[in-house]
Amino acid sequence: MTQQFLPETVSILSDISLDIYEGDILGIEGSNGVGKTTLLSAIAGILPISSGIREVRGKCLPLLGLGHVFHGDLDIEKNVQLWDTSFNSQFDLSSKFVEDVIEKAGLSIGKTTLLRALSSGMKSRLAFELAMRDKADILLLDEVFSVGDAQFREQSTSKIKEKLKTLGCAVIVSHDRKVLEDNCSKIIRIKDARTIEIC
Repeated sequence: MTQQFLPETVSILSDISLDIYEGDILGIEGSNGVGKTTLLSAIAGILPISSGIREVRGKCLPLLGLGHVFHGDLDIEKNVQLWDTSFNSQFDLSSKFVEDVIEKAGLSIGKTTLLRALSSGMKSRLAFELAMRDKADILLLDEVFSVGDAQFREQSTSKIKEKLKTLGCAVIVSHDRKVLEDNCSKIIRIKDARTIEIC
């Protein structure tokens, strides 16, 4: 007799209703495992929803961990092209553009450097610089303010604040209440699979 092991089905969020309007910068807080990243992934269309309606108007750029679309066996230039294809960024993709991205990201590397040669912090810098150049309507940020060294966090916070001014709307997930209070027009807390509180 063959024993089959099937993955357990877990309901992360259920009966949740959330409206985000143009001009909103929504902050989301909650304990680990409650479904914050899952919610962003569902909004972005990365994860399917089993019931209900998901309606998103405009281009959505999900930053659910910087560098998540990169490939270690490709060089920097090819990874910029991969980002462009993944998010339909419509960058010009010229050598000058790639070199400028590398320079503005504060990296002392060439465009033919393989991504696997970069540290996690360097990948974060590269991804962040590309994200700030992307023309998205909706920005989904998951703990982006907490990555990198102190200098990178300071620079990224300043750039994101400027970026938020040009967007239709944004959603920021963070465990840091001050980050949410400094950047968001309203904050909610996911308590459990069925409960959202307005803070």
